[in-house]
Amino acid sequence: MIWANFIHIYQPPTQKREIVEKVYAEAYKKIVDILSTYPDARLTVNISATLTEQLQKYRLTYVLDKLVELGESKQIEFTGSAKFHPIIPLIHAREAERQITLNEEANREILGSSYRPKGFFLPEMCYSRSAAEIVEKLKYEWLIIDEIAYTGRLGSLEAKQSKVYKLRDSKLKIFFKNRRFSGGITYGSFPNGADFLSACEQEGMGREEGSEGYLLTGTDGEVYGHHRKGQEKLLIDLFKSKSLETATLSELLDTFELEETEPVPSSWSTWEDELEADIPYPQWKFPGNIIHKWQWRLAELATTAIHQAEEQGEVELGVRSSLDEGLHSCQWWWASCRPWWDVGMIKDGVNKLISAVRGVKSGIDERFLSEAEWLAKNIVTYAWDLHERRDAHRLQKEYLQTHTGVASLLTFGPGEER
Repeated sequence: MIWANFIHIYQPPTQKREIVEKVYAEAYKKIVDILSTYPDARLTVNISATLTEQLQKYRLTYVLDKLVELGESKQIEFTGSAKFHPIIPLIHAREAERQITLNEEANREILGSSYRPKGFFLPEMCYSRSAAEIVEKLKYEWLIIDEIAYTGRLGSLEAKQSKVYKLRDSKLKIFFKNRRFSGGITYGSFPNGADFLSACEQEGMGREEGSEGYLLTGTDGEVYGHHRKGQEKLLIDLFKSKSLETATLSELLDTFELEETEPVPSSWSTWEDELEADIPYPQWKFPGNIIHKWQWRLAELATTAIHQAEEQGEVELGVRSSLDEGLHSCQWWWASCRPWWDVGMIKDGVNKLISAVRGVKSGIDERFLSEAEWLAKNIVTYAWDLHERRDAHRLQKEYLQTHTGVASLLTFGPGEER
């Protein structure tokens, strides 16, 4: 049986240097060192260009150099993504294409020829048909999304898969990552290789079962040593023992037959009850979450302001960057209380978006600017009010009680993104 493991590593554009350095030491460096120690191991990696630029800026280039080596030797396969980690189905298509292109350009400049992605990671695996069409338009060959997107129900796909999927009426291939095993890695159910292999055997995926089929897991890479201390032991045990054959996702395309599919809009954090209520992206756009409503309105105003300014003439680079960075998903995620909450991250996101509006010097109607300023002020005021009244804490607790698949809150420092 083949284990195809995908990891996504990222830090938001508002992240503090000390946090980047901490995660670098606790996770990123460990991952590349483990892979270098076991040259037969294969891994598929998404590194967002915000992180490659931060690692370069802070002279943490050891990991970048190792990633180049691993990419050149084809031990790892890189994927494409969107540079500042926006929720692609929820932003303007023009911005989505821009962010994907920016990601490709920055990573090619830093990682060189080792960065030649065939596949694509939608941030937070937030899928929609329109997002898939953008990805295909930009010449990517495949997408990785969560298994819930297959039918809207968990468990519709066996853990051991024997097919690769193709989007209906399209050439784009689709991979579905397994939720149970991925969650087990994230929340500590498999702290070592023995526990992981035992779970595989219970699903009929033991070594004696033969190699037909593959298990696809996908997690944040920060889980391996940062969010979950010691989780890197799982990689060491499995790579050292060679109990499972490993492969990159593109390698699976040559091995397994194709079947057509039409996934449903969803994310890797969406649960069945949320899809039944027609809420595909609950951590980023939840009905009744007034902060989400105001954040998206502010993002809409900032996007409109920049687009109008670009049509009238050039926009200063710093002003344009405020919108690029301001669309990062984290401000919505940390405002969700499902179960994540951090007023500082909300404020940082708001500051980026309002800076984009303020930076456009001409052509802005006074009422337009007034609404944007009102939103910027009231988002933060309302967030602090929720925090001080402990309503945010109550909402977090309610979410964890009703969604037990989220086994625990991961380890984060103050103001820290995963």
